Order: sequence, then C-alpha cells, then structure tokens
Amino acid sequence: MKPMKEVLITPDKYLLVELRTEIPEDLLIPPLPELSYICDGRLTESRCSGISIFRDQDFITATASDMVMNMSVAGLVRTKLRGRKRERWNSYLAKYKIEIEPREFTSILKTGSLLTIYVDGIDLDEISGNVVVKEFRVTGVGNSNGVVERLSELEPRLIVVETRGNLWFLVTAYKPVHIDVHLRKAIEKTLHVVRMECDELLRIGNGRICYLRN
Repeated sequence: MKPMKEVLITPDKYLLVELRTEIPEDLLIPPLPELSYICDGRLTESRCSGISIFRDQDFITATASDMVMNMSVAGLVRTKLRGRKRERWNSYLAKYKIEIEPREFTSILKTGSLLTIYVDGIDLDEISGNVVVKEFRVTGVGNSNGVVERLSELEPRLIVVETRGNLWFLVTAYKPVHIDVHLRKAIEKTLHVVRMECDELLRIGNGRICYLRN
C-alpha cells in the first residue's frame, strides 16, 4: 500500500476533527439513520427546520463462508433470499450491475470481513432515488493496522476505525457503488456538511480514514 498522505491530527487530545462531505457519496456513508436533518451545516437526528433526509434501507449480508459457498452476489441472492425480496434483489443486480470484484473476494477471505450490500431508497427534501453501497466490517483484538491496510487496498471512500485501547477494534470500510443521477444533483447542493467527528483523520488517495478511540 502507498504511504499515507495528507495526515490530519488533532492539535489537542480533547478536540475532534470534523469529517465534512466533499462529494455526494460522503453524505451517505456511514449509512444514514431512518430520518435525519441537515441543520446549521451539520448532519443530525434532531429535528430542525433544515433539509430532511429519509432512508428506506434494503440490504443483504454475507460472511466469508457464504462467499466461498456462493462465489457471487447472484448466488447469495439465490440461496439467502426468498419471495418478493429475492425478486427485488434480482432487479437490483440487473439494474445496478452489482458484483464482487476479485480483490474484494480475496480481502473478505483474508480478513474474515462481514459483507453488507445496501440498496437504499433516499428521499432528500422530496427528491427520491436509490443508492448502492458496499460495507466491509472486521472485528478483532490487538492492533488494527493490518486490517486497515488490507481494506485500504479496496479503495473505499471511507474507513472508520473504532478502538478501545488495545483490547478490541472494529474496522468498517464503505465503498459507494451508485447514486441515481437526480439524487446526486440534489446532494451536491448540500456539500461541506459535517458528517461526523473523528479523533484522528487520515487521507489515503481518494479515501479517508476516521479513527474513533474510546
């Protein structure tokens, strides 16, 4: 992996770094709650007179074992879903061409990631559209650097690293795949919103790593 660049470190251990939206994808990761608002340049769940965002989530999950058994998203849909949800996901696959890349498959096996693929309906001030996001989540104990390095190879837009001393860690990588065009245009009008706060913020290529330490 290439060396980390543009490192942003908090000037004081009691201050947090604001993670702001720079592109439309940034508003959508981590996945939004069911109802949220943009108030005074900040995303919040507290009701206000600002822009409202409604999220209607739909997702499928897979463990490393699931991936070995099925080898593809189409296989996962065929074996894990039934009825109307299976029909809905088959239409997603056809419309959005959702696939698992070879490097993603390899990373899932090597890190033991839990894969979640979201196809969410988003309503932003009455402008609606669908978004597709891949999430790779790994939990463990000890040092998280190896997992962060492995997930960084997938070129996600955002990695969130949660740690509690040296006891345990939770690393989650988010990789947006699709935003409907009209929804993208609506989100572009909200850029530079504070999405979350980090103890430390790093940049790698086109991605960002947010560290949260307890």
